[in-house]
Amino acid sequence: MFRLGIAGIGTIANNYIGLIADGKVSGVEIAALCSHNLDHMQAVSEKYALGASLYQSHEELLAYHRLDGVLICTPHGLHLRMTKSVLEAGLHVLTEKPVGIFCDEAEEALAEQRKHPELVCGVLYNRRAAKAFRYVKNVLEAGRIGELVRCTWIITNLYRTNAYYASGSWRGTWQGEGGGLLMTQASHQLDLLQWLCGMPRSVLARCSTINRPIQVENEAELFFSYPNGAHGHFIASAHETPGTNLLEICGTKGRITVRDDKDIELIYLDKDERDHTKTCAGPFEGITSQKEQISFDDSDDKIQHAATIQNFIQAAKGEAVIQCSLEEGLRSLQIIHGAYLSGWQEKSIALPADKGEFRAFMEKRTNPGC
Repeated sequence: MFRLGIAGIGTIANNYIGLIADGKVSGVEIAALCSHNLDHMQAVSEKYALGASLYQSHEELLAYHRLDGVLICTPHGLHLRMTKSVLEAGLHVLTEKPVGIFCDEAEEALAEQRKHPELVCGVLYNRRAAKAFRYVKNVLEAGRIGELVRCTWIITNLYRTNAYYASGSWRGTWQGEGGGLLMTQASHQLDLLQWLCGMPRSVLARCSTINRPIQVENEAELFFSYPNGAHGHFIASAHETPGTNLLEICGTKGRITVRDDKDIELIYLDKDERDHTKTCAGPFEGITSQKEQISFDDSDDKIQHAATIQNFIQAAKGEAVIQCSLEEGLRSLQIIHGAYLSGWQEKSIALPADKGEFRAFMEKRTNPGC
């Protein structure tokens, strides 16, 4: 039985604890909880009859040597410091997304992980567990739609009200979250986009705060350039309703469309467009194609959360490959940093963005009096 400790017992941790307590994740027991709020921890432990040891600091948690791994559910700024500490203690670790706030801290954690190749270190980007995106990943890797031409994601169904931001003093602040929409809700889709289509070479971005009493962005438009000359668009909003969730990936041999994380339409061209344009005698003649449609039933967050935690347990036991490694989580953070620098400086930014430059700009936002 894998003995798991959980650090940070807020809303998302409560969801994970509920899934484990309900048997949605097998081969694991919650052996310890960690939070500054002892009364809340006791209430959670009693609610789910955990019988877990309770600690008010992660240092105390890590001294509890009966653990096999730790799930980190603390605010963003603590993710990487705690990840590094867990690795130093010789334990497996799965951290909530995003991987953290600063790329240099992520690189320090990566360096620590490389000292312990036997340890698994993952990031909880649960959308990777969705059957639809795993299907798309297989289609792309098989080359079935050819070389990437364009990718476009409209993700505007991430609606958040004023009450959401008021639910925690750290929400909607540069100090607490290290960013807004891109660092929080939409980081899932940015992670998927780089997982599916590869790392862009540059980003041009516009980030805005619309009709919310927050410091950070709740709307963003990103334009990507890829090494092969392909281009991408990422349009995200947390203030628009009703919203849209639509991904299109266009290749030289077809197109993939994913709606609402579950409904896929694939169009396969009978001929590569690059060959067609050279041999076609007509000025407007298209290419014949075949269509495939398929839908999946696991777009619910809880299903994906359970699958992602299960993957971590199996990976720690040597029975699977981690779904999203710390190194891959860093790539998503590099895109986010590039987008912020682009928006602040109003110019295209090469990826990965300059770490020192990002820190300097963030310092102005987190410590405006300095």
